[in-house]
Amino acid sequence: MRKKIEHVYSDEAKTGIFEEENPFFNHITDDLLETSVTLANLWKEEFSISENLKTNDLIFVQFSKEGVEHFAFLRIALRETLTHLGGEVDNPIKLTQNNLPGFGTGADEALVVNLQSRKYHLIEKRIKYNGTFLNYFSDNLLAVAPKISPKKSIKELEKTAQRIAESFNTDDFQFQSKVKSAIFNNLEESNELSPEKLANDLFDNNLTARLSFIDQVKEAVPEPVQFDEIDASRQLKKFENQKLSLSNGIELIVPNNVYQDAESVEFIQKENGTYSILIKNIEDIQSK
Repeated sequence: MRKKIEHVYSDEAKTGIFEEENPFFNHITDDLLETSVTLANLWKEEFSISENLKTNDLIFVQFSKEGVEHFAFLRIALRETLTHLGGEVDNPIKLTQNNLPGFGTGADEALVVNLQSRKYHLIEKRIKYNGTFLNYFSDNLLAVAPKISPKKSIKELEKTAQRIAESFNTDDFQFQSKVKSAIFNNLEESNELSPEKLANDLFDNNLTARLSFIDQVKEAVPEPVQFDEIDASRQLKKFENQKLSLSNGIELIVPNNVYQDAESVEFIQKENGTYSILIKNIEDIQSK
């Protein structure tokens, strides 16, 4: 159970703060049984409109984190699983219904609430109803408008940067590498991504591009992307290396600190438009 709750603090979590008058939040009381029954019925009412109903287990947990009381609501969809039945000789392997997933698997949907600050972390899945997809959990059950997840926010930052670069004809591999380096460096230094700071890093010599980037980013990501209580390690790992695929079949993986060091790697563009890559100061080479 600890692993499933910890997974909610991932880069896929949406976040926000419940208003004091929020009906869902005010259903959470010290009586765990009463709270569980009330919230389970509210959830069932909202989830029942789904066109793809599955059997689920709902788990409600009260726990303390760093001395502060928290409440967790987990939805776990039960699965079909091949099971080895030891007492069966003729047909020992059967398809069984309504099995819980593995211990390391995260919940299908989950909410963790800090009962002191009313801050929540939410993992949700859309359901299909009447031909459209709905965020029933946040929109209907919780009645909140959470911030989009850090993972999705970073994708928006990348897409916007590429779109702006294309409009100024600067979207080449060097710019794409610059985006990765800027995201990695900002995350490593401050554990957050500010659109203004990224704009300065990416478009330092183009005021129009900087302003366009900030304006377009804020349509989807109105505030800095923060990793407060959220594990940033997956994003750091994703951006820690530059991965280049060359037209001659060679693939390079270069750590960011090496990639940005002109004394280690140099890219030379020739008059005919082709590139040469000069790798310098190599003390040892190993075959792996």
